[in-house]
Amino acid sequence: MIEGQVFVTPHAVRQFIARIAPRLDYYSARAAIVAGLSLAGPPKALRSGAGVYVRVRHGAYLFRAVLVRGEGVLPAVATILRSGK
Repeated sequence: MIEGQVFVTPHAVRQFIARIAPRLDYYSARAAIVAGLSLAGPPKALRSGAGVYVRVRHGAYLFRAVLVRGEGVLPAVATILRSGK
C-alpha cells in the first residue's frame, strides 16, 4: 500500500490510457491510478535500483506503477506497465 500523496506524471497517465484503459479520459485515468495506489501491494525494488514498483488490482484494472524519487517531497509515479499476470 502506498500511503500519503504521490505525484502522477502526465506520462504515467498517458501510458495508463494507452496500455490499460483506452476508454478513460485523462482525469478519470489519473483518478484510477491514485485510487489504485491505495490498494497496491508491497513495493519491490527495480533491478536498476532507480526506484520501486507496486502491483495494483483496482476493479478491472491490473497494472504496475513505477515510482521514483520526485523533484519535491512527494514520490512520483513515472510510468505504468501492464501487470504481467
